[in-house]
Amino acid sequence: MYYQRQDVRRAILDFTSASGSTGVRECAVYNQKTRSIQRYLSPEQRNPISLEEPSDIDRVLAAGATAFYASYWRYYLDDFSNPIGSDLVWTTRSESGLRFAREITSWIVKALDEVGAPEPWVKYSGGLGFDLIIPLEAIPFEAWSSGVGVLRDMQRSLTNYVVSYLIDQNLGVSVQGVDSPIKLNRGKQTCLLSELRVKRGLLLTPMSLNPETGLVSVPVDPRRLDDFSILQASPEDARGVKWIIPRESYELLRQIQSLLPEKKTLEIPAF
Repeated sequence: MYYQRQDVRRAILDFTSASGSTGVRECAVYNQKTRSIQRYLSPEQRNPISLEEPSDIDRVLAAGATAFYASYWRYYLDDFSNPIGSDLVWTTRSESGLRFAREITSWIVKALDEVGAPEPWVKYSGGLGFDLIIPLEAIPFEAWSSGVGVLRDMQRSLTNYVVSYLIDQNLGVSVQGVDSPIKLNRGKQTCLLSELRVKRGLLLTPMSLNPETGLVSVPVDPRRLDDFSILQASPEDARGVKWIIPRESYELLRQIQSLLPEKKTLEIPAF
């Protein structure tokens, strides 16, 4: 069975079991028996699903789980009403085939590199797009310890820069909208660029099966997106790259500071 593979389990648990100063992730599963996303072990007990050990995976698989989710928000213990921070997450979703989403995602990676951001984690969604993540660990604690609003401002500034970058590259891409989701058009091709920042929002974990397509949400090398094919996302052949926790990036804070509107500043500590 696919979820018995050790590399698959390791990828899922590495993502879901984030802990320490950057908090814990809320977990959930797609339950094939009820055909719905399930956040609790049982409706009666309301015990949050925890995915920290292989035995946790076995437990939810036995109850009907076929896909695994984790929040991009971080919490203290299981107090899911008060997030302490979040990853910066974007999705690209094509309305006209995966090729355009792959191209747009590749350019977003280049834009983030241009602005001094750490190389994002990138994974195939299992459908018609990709997910890009700058994990909270890459953002110095001093910058976001005062509240999650700082992270929201950072993400909006990066999104604005990315869109400007795409326009400046003369890709023939037109832009509709100024707030997420932003519609990127080229001829008959359309791709949506969205910021994920809904409270208690969930993201399909790396190496999970997409419940709609059965394909693997496989992590990919952001520098080799042009080579990606959905053949690499079949359960039999999927082999994802390993995500490494990046170092805190003070350079990212300096660059974002220059992108913020006048009179808005981020606290950038000396080092």
